[in-house]
Amino acid sequence: MNRLSELIIGLRQLKGVGRQKIKQLLDMIIAPESLSFNEIIEIGQTFHLISSQIYQADIAQALAYARRVIDECDQLGIQAVSYFDDRFPESLKFDDQPILLYYKGDLKILNHSKRAAVIGSRSPSQLGCDFAFQAGKILAENNFVVISGLAVGADDCGHRGCLEVGGKTVAFLPSGLSSVYPSSNCRLAEKICTSGGALVSEYSHLETVQPYKFIERDRLQSGASGFVIVSSFSPGSGTIHTLRYASKYNKPIYSIPVIYDQSRDGFNHISLKNIDFQIKENTDLNCLIENY
Repeated sequence: MNRLSELIIGLRQLKGVGRQKIKQLLDMIIAPESLSFNEIIEIGQTFHLISSQIYQADIAQALAYARRVIDECDQLGIQAVSYFDDRFPESLKFDDQPILLYYKGDLKILNHSKRAAVIGSRSPSQLGCDFAFQAGKILAENNFVVISGLAVGADDCGHRGCLEVGGKTVAFLPSGLSSVYPSSNCRLAEKICTSGGALVSEYSHLETVQPYKFIERDRLQSGASGFVIVSSFSPGSGTIHTLRYASKYNKPIYSIPVIYDQSRDGFNHISLKNIDFQIKENTDLNCLIENY
């Protein structure tokens, strides 16, 4: 990892300093990697991006944490890339973009011209599972990178459908990469990487899984995709967050009539939220994918 990654990891440990403030701070500095951590913080305090109530002990602790993350990532085979780096995927440069990514596998596939997300409930019907699996399979057969979140249910069906025909898929995680969440999908995660795909997270392996991280992960799935295919879901499903971000980022949302019939409450809910979607016959969806 480079010096900028260390700076970003350290800054994120400071109270009240999130990714937007870090990006604003580092964007105003020419060659921030040439400055010490203390100098960066002083500039942040001058422009009121970092609290003056950050003390030397806090700074030392944050820097020690960053160095520990970097050392352990090297040992665990986890790589990191900041938004300053040429390797940072173009598909993840959007409003509220991540500023640092941890990854395993081939991150370059997020620059592939054809990318689509397959999402849905963690407890879909058998029909929902079958549809997500077939969607992942058809996308892969048409040279799409399939994007999802490795969750049980529709997510892992989409990944598995893609992998069955030799496709490449990316899983965005709400956890660090040393202990995959959920643990039941560890073997699937390994297969994703060995098949030319990637596991990607904004979170280091030292961070715990928190509810808000699932929502932040959902924005990456939508942001990185050209469009979203949704399987069965309910009004209370986490799928709603991904669809909300898809709408925010102007990514089309597609499904098919039998899924709409099973998930009418979910679709009615997103309609009330002014989230547009299109219901297509299976053949129309196939044509969309084939002609994208």
